[in-house]
Amino acid sequence: MTTLHTISSLDYGDGRTCVCRICVCGKHRCTDPKLPFFGETTYRDEYVPKSTVRDIGRARPSTVFPMKADPGHFKTTKQEAWEPLEGKIVRPAESFKPRTVLGEPLPFNATTTHRNDFPGHLPDHQRARYKQEPLPKLKGTYETTNQAMQEPLNKHLEAGEMPKPPQPFRGDATLLRSLPFDAMATYTVDYPPKEALQQPRPPQKQPFESMPDVRDFGTTHSESYKVPPHRVRRVCPASQLAPRPPSVDGHYKLSVYAIPSGEIAD
Repeated sequence: MTTLHTISSLDYGDGRTCVCRICVCGKHRCTDPKLPFFGETTYRDEYVPKSTVRDIGRARPSTVFPMKADPGHFKTTKQEAWEPLEGKIVRPAESFKPRTVLGEPLPFNATTTHRNDFPGHLPDHQRARYKQEPLPKLKGTYETTNQAMQEPLNKHLEAGEMPKPPQPFRGDATLLRSLPFDAMATYTVDYPPKEALQQPRPPQKQPFESMPDVRDFGTTHSESYKVPPHRVRRVCPASQLAPRPPSVDGHYKLSVYAIPSGEIAD
């Protein structure tokens, strides 16, 4: 049981608790003072009991159907159907038996009434395909722009002479060799490079400082480290308290910060 849990749940309000609150085995209890029992309470004076149904005289039970009903009013449909047959000998009807010998089957026609009402779609493979007559060529010149562009090539192809592509334009090689290559563009003069607002600083190396051994936790290499016990036995925290006199209300009070842990190292 931690100190935080003790403060939050076992505090009386003044920073103290008692033995019966920290006991986990159920054998340690505080000696509560015995007060005399008074059987009279103020509940009966403030709350007057209500009159119940038992105090009132019981009324005579009323009938479910106070008026007279017509004869045969409460009969079911089965009772009404059985009245004409009551006292008569009723035999069950003879069951229908099918013929043992089947007749000759009718000739198979393969024509259904569905075809008469909804004729199917017939294929048009026997339908004659009409050919469109060529349009009559009128007098005049019929020439497109594509035909006018391809006409000189068609003439060379028919003659067997294919024109060669034109020679690419090249400047004088002597002019290029006389000037040295400086790799300087003209836009660098008009657009100078922008300068950075803040020059980047080189990273500064900080000297290494060893950590002092004043941390808030213990390690196995420090002098304040305590070797854990080989075996820990847990007992009731109330059994580790020294005997003390009870308070006025009969409880053995102790501070919430002085509650024993209940762990015994063997």
